[in-house]
Amino acid sequence: MLTLSFQKVWRAFGARTVFRDFDAAAGSGRVTAVTGANGAGKSTLLRLAGAWLLPDRGTVAIREGQQSWEREQIRQRVALVSPELCFYGKLSAAENLACFAGLRGQPLAAAAAEALLQRVGLAAADGWVEGFSTGMRQRLKLAVLLAADAPVWLLDEPASNLDAAGQALVLELAAAAAREGRLVLWATNDPEEAAAADETIRLS
Repeated sequence: MLTLSFQKVWRAFGARTVFRDFDAAAGSGRVTAVTGANGAGKSTLLRLAGAWLLPDRGTVAIREGQQSWEREQIRQRVALVSPELCFYGKLSAAENLACFAGLRGQPLAAAAAEALLQRVGLAAADGWVEGFSTGMRQRLKLAVLLAADAPVWLLDEPASNLDAAGQALVLELAAAAAREGRLVLWATNDPEEAAAADETIRLS
């Protein structure tokens, strides 16, 4: 059982305080939506969860049973889908996928990469990624997420720029991940996505 907890967390950027004495929790086996208006701190919350940001005060912890993960463990066991994730334009989808997997120390065979691309609807995608549409790039982000095989998923509006089929795919993948016992934290402004979650953290 994995648990993610925020206890009395403060986080400011200059004069702007995003979190003040913030408490929340999420657990594995469920999809937890993070909702709130633009600027409420959804992306900041995910980055705190993945230890890409540290709180000014308070505690952010991921625990497996009673054992807290160290920061390096978090980096290895957490996968993030973010609008900031960029690809190498002069590489193919499969080459980008293998590159990102290699950066995590997880070599990816060509057959495995092809299977992942097929799963996210990119099996027929040819050429360099620089020629991909925004929707195709978003699907490639999902393939990178799956390749990581991480127990914790942090999803920052993962269905943005996707058509209806792509949005349904994201819902399907998130639900499957929860059934597999992963911890899924999903930042979204979409009411349908929030309604599909098992629980919600609302930011104001």
